[in-house]
Amino acid sequence: MEDLVVAGDHLLRRGLAGRAALHLVVEAWAGKRGVRRLARALPLLDGGADSPMESRLRLLLVRGGLPNPCVNRDVVEDGVWLARPDLSYPEQRIAIEYEGDQHRTDRRQWKSDKTRRRLLEDHGWLVIEVIDDDVYKTPVLTVARVRAALASRSR
Repeated sequence: MEDLVVAGDHLLRRGLAGRAALHLVVEAWAGKRGVRRLARALPLLDGGADSPMESRLRLLLVRGGLPNPCVNRDVVEDGVWLARPDLSYPEQRIAIEYEGDQHRTDRRQWKSDKTRRRLLEDHGWLVIEVIDDDVYKTPVLTVARVRAALASRSR
């Protein structure tokens, strides 16, 4: 199911298919092998993710019982654009950034990440960095970490 969500998010994000077209595929192929799984994946699609890991992380949080986070939504404060976190809970001012290995190995990317994080934190945002091990090896701890952050910042 997870791979279907990743693929569906990609199709939607790149404009290669729309929701209506995906629903038509499910209707047209009803009863065929795998179509039931596709039908269950459709409500989980977002289409805002820029990478498969952003989709996987969003799905992990939602399956963990957390509210659906905003995906790649601009953060604008006093009319000034600050950042576009991978995932966020704007009301609680929580940004969740998936950090792939290139965020560590590419100096320009690393510097950009640090500047973005500072800007967000200077404006009262909590930034949670997530790596692949957080998604694949310790998913329960990752969900708990985000749940605790949401609880601590909820009104």
